[in-house]
Amino acid sequence: MQKHLHTSPRWARSALAGLALVGLIGLLAASGCINGESIESPSHDGFVADDSAAGSAYSRGHQAAIHNLKAAIPAAGDVLIAGGADASNRSLAAAEFYDPSAGRFVVTGSAGSSRAGASAAALSATQVMLDGGFSGSAAIKNFSLTLEGDVLSGAEIFDEATGAFSPAGKMAAPRLGSTATALNNSNGEILVVGGQDNLGNVLDTAELYDPAARKFIAVTNTMSDRRMFHTATLLLSGKVLVAGGATNLSGDTTSSADIYDPASNSFTPAIFPMDHQRAAHTATLFTSGPLAGKVLITGGVGGSSFFFKDSSAEIYDPASQEFILLSTFMNEPRSLHTATLLEDGSVLLAGGFSGSVAVSGGVLSGASGLTSNSAETFDPNTGDFTCVGGFNTETTRCNQSMSVARAGHTATLLATGPTPHRVLIAGGIGAADPAAHGAVLRSADLFNPAGGGSFSATGAMSNPRALHTATLLR
Repeated sequence: MQKHLHTSPRWARSALAGLALVGLIGLLAASGCINGESIESPSHDGFVADDSAAGSAYSRGHQAAIHNLKAAIPAAGDVLIAGGADASNRSLAAAEFYDPSAGRFVVTGSAGSSRAGASAAALSATQVMLDGGFSGSAAIKNFSLTLEGDVLSGAEIFDEATGAFSPAGKMAAPRLGSTATALNNSNGEILVVGGQDNLGNVLDTAELYDPAARKFIAVTNTMSDRRMFHTATLLLSGKVLVAGGATNLSGDTTSSADIYDPASNSFTPAIFPMDHQRAAHTATLFTSGPLAGKVLITGGVGGSSFFFKDSSAEIYDPASQEFILLSTFMNEPRSLHTATLLEDGSVLLAGGFSGSVAVSGGVLSGASGLTSNSAETFDPNTGDFTCVGGFNTETTRCNQSMSVARAGHTATLLATGPTPHRVLIAGGIGAADPAAHGAVLRSADLFNPAGGGSFSATGAMSNPRALHTATLLR
């Protein structure tokens, strides 16, 4: 099945690749092909993008909203939900927080720019930085794609004390599909890595945000590969493991990895690559137990011009810089899923897309597969993956355990309230039927690890959201 790009600007092609790799994978995978109905995702949401002539100034509409509506103030232990794509063809500037004590979402102040596919990291115990992302619109009909929008270079800071966002400066390059990692050092710095710019370039550069100077500083050298939709994991040593990702708009992925050292503000190529090429995968650091200091890498998609689904997993050992492929596999392939380290040291893997995607010249040309309504856990003591709710021998997949199938969602371990140590699963793209045409979701689930684990519905978000961010406030 083919579709053709009907817009010629370079930013349109740039946005296409990013959306094809992320949002459209989940949105379009239905019954083994791309659905020909009209589908739309992010647009400007009425606000001025930070890369426009207005720079990083907030729009008059945003100023009026702040003037007429006092933002609700979150507390420590709440979860900030920001940005994403909604169900009415818009990228969102609106933000809200989940209150575990009340089991509900509460609207707070809006950001200055609407953005989907942004990255976020805690700047301090009470502040969160959002950076990059895509602000624009995408419509698909009869296998044709029309796009309008920009990849953003600006960043904003959310302050828990006021419930408001403020400008945080601009990166040297616009970035979509990048990662943001808090280095947890005395300077409160955040490392922003890779992504794709407005000209269709996948980047091999990175920038360091200095909160004292409120500006971004270039990392002194480039990575060994260009990367978007990779992972970046803070190791116990304070270094950062950057692994995998897509390297261009033609559908190529990589197995390479780099190590960032904050002491020298530079990258060193990892001695060994991953066993599999991966993008849209997960990486989780074990902080205790038999695998303490090591990183679990799961799923994703990999290949060249064709993203093959992957149910494999591997462990990264910082001491040897080796990636060790596990002999056990997830019970189903997953990409755009979530991985959450639980209090008992196991890892919850939830939802995701289980299928394959073809890309040609930066254009999504075919997709087949399902969105997952299941979850499983990885036990570091045994190395086994176990389905939440059991395994279905007829479908050869985990049984349904979440309220709906979802990919491009968020998962956050709660720390306070009546449900500490539970996991908040919010939004994403999906439906009750894993094979059905996907929609942006408003719903949320809570995962309770007790007794083998179970999910229960909690309050719905004020906006449907996918490709948003979720950050625990401390």
